[in-house]
Amino acid sequence: MLNISRKIFYTILVVLFFLLQFPEKIFVSANSEFVPTHVEVLVSCGNGIIEFVNFEVCDKGTPPDIAEDLASTTCSNFNDVFGNPFQSGALGCASDCLSFDTEDCYTCGNTHKEKQEQCDHSDFGSSSCITLGYESGSLVCTPGCQISSINCVAMSTEGGTPGGGSTPSGGGGGTRGGSSGISPGFNPGAETQLETKVVVRGKSFPNSDVHILVDGVVVGIVKTDPQANFYFETSDITPGIANFGFWSEDLGGLKSTLLTLTLRVISGAVTTISGVYISPSIDVDKKTVKKGEVVTIFGQTVPDSNVKVHVNSPQEFIQQTSSLVDGRWELAFDTDPLEEDFHTAKAYFEVEAQGNVIKSGFSKLVSFYVGKEGSGPPCPEGDLNKDGRVNITDFSIMLFHWGTNNSCADQNQNGTVDLIDFSIMMYYWTG
Repeated sequence: MLNISRKIFYTILVVLFFLLQFPEKIFVSANSEFVPTHVEVLVSCGNGIIEFVNFEVCDKGTPPDIAEDLASTTCSNFNDVFGNPFQSGALGCASDCLSFDTEDCYTCGNTHKEKQEQCDHSDFGSSSCITLGYESGSLVCTPGCQISSINCVAMSTEGGTPGGGSTPSGGGGGTRGGSSGISPGFNPGAETQLETKVVVRGKSFPNSDVHILVDGVVVGIVKTDPQANFYFETSDITPGIANFGFWSEDLGGLKSTLLTLTLRVISGAVTTISGVYISPSIDVDKKTVKKGEVVTIFGQTVPDSNVKVHVNSPQEFIQQTSSLVDGRWELAFDTDPLEEDFHTAKAYFEVEAQGNVIKSGFSKLVSFYVGKEGSGPPCPEGDLNKDGRVNITDFSIMLFHWGTNNSCADQNQNGTVDLIDFSIMMYYWTG
């Protein structure tokens, strides 16, 4: 009954299933050719990766899950108070990942007591026989920079017999306060739980709502300011790989495309996503025009920005207009250079900020037909049964007329119902 091969039929069914299950993929692929969206992790200290673009020289990691990354740097790359390289110790990464922590580096024998040493030659820090609980005497520093109390005189016992030659159980290494030698108030089991947070900054339409999704679920709706800027932050997010989505609706009810980003949320760090620039909204004032007439392409975007409009034809036409203070923009396009055929238009904005030109991705596609008056498709935008929706019923009608010249199903009016008409229907699919 249908003038269509079984192979094409099943191919169409597979494609249709994919589109129905993952409609957002159409928007991503159709508008990602620009790929200008910039994702910048401004504060990711703790992810175990040295990010030189963020001026990190090391990364402290997040023990025990993420190991510290010092590259090939060691204590020997740094000098002691005398200007000589450290010989021993464990180099660390500072809490901001912008410098190294040499607190645990040392050189035994340089006559200067470092933190990891109990002593060095005659430098015992604040330790003495008396601070270690003895009555008198002189401490001895071993070749391993450890304190020996062999020359200390113990406190007199009740029988008056002095003693010495042993280190009392309390204190050691210059500390006092208990049999463990650990200063009061220190809890070795205490851990500081750092907050995991995501911060998003970007631009959309002035005074509009920006919908933020994580893994397909709405996690927040924020309003932009009159300059179209928006800010969002959340701590209610699980560390790991996350898929973010952003879209807006302009003041006229036109929706933007869904902008999607995939990135890793770092545990115990603030992950900042900057440069989330939502593409302009777009529409046309009429779907069918006679050749030589003007079709007005319009929408809303960032105020006082340049809007580049691409009209697709065998030769692509690119024209520029500017948005107003409220973000509205429009372009009167002369259709005289266009062939009598089905055409599409898309747009993106660009604006200068702090000496840099920032750009959005392309908007969704809008279509219009150029030809004789009334020669456009009688069933525009894939709605073949004219019920206000584009769904499986319209798809069935198109299959019935496949390979014919049915004017309703022939969306691009080229005389044949084919895959081009099917792709047009998929673009306007509502389900």
